[in-house]
Amino acid sequence: MPYLSSYELEVRSYELDVYDHVNNAVYINWLEHGRSKLLQDKGFNYLSIMDTWGVQFMTVHTEIDYHSALKLGDRALVTTRVERVGNTSITVAHEITRVGDESPAAKARVVIVFTDAKTGKPTPVPEKFTRLYA
Repeated sequence: MPYLSSYELEVRSYELDVYDHVNNAVYINWLEHGRSKLLQDKGFNYLSIMDTWGVQFMTVHTEIDYHSALKLGDRALVTTRVERVGNTSITVAHEITRVGDESPAAKARVVIVFTDAKTGKPTPVPEKFTRLYA
């Protein structure tokens, strides 16, 4: 079973658009924080993976399906897990739900390529990463 990371947030006024719901671009920030938290849960961050495994993350694809609007003061739960591990890439699945509601407000998938920290060229996903998260 893949490792599942989650965090809660409260929708803030500056995240709203003119229609009084969370602007679609804000979700990208929430997803990024979810991936960062996934690393932090196991004692890593974006810089330490360079030191530990000699790799960097390169986001190459993001897709988001919006299902229901979140509004000011809503509490949202952002969950993140590694859905698929390829040779040099991973697919990360995210789900954002209103706390207390099982239906997703949004679902997303992000493809990340592991690149060599020195050359920037794609490199195999470290075995230890796969053991920790997949």
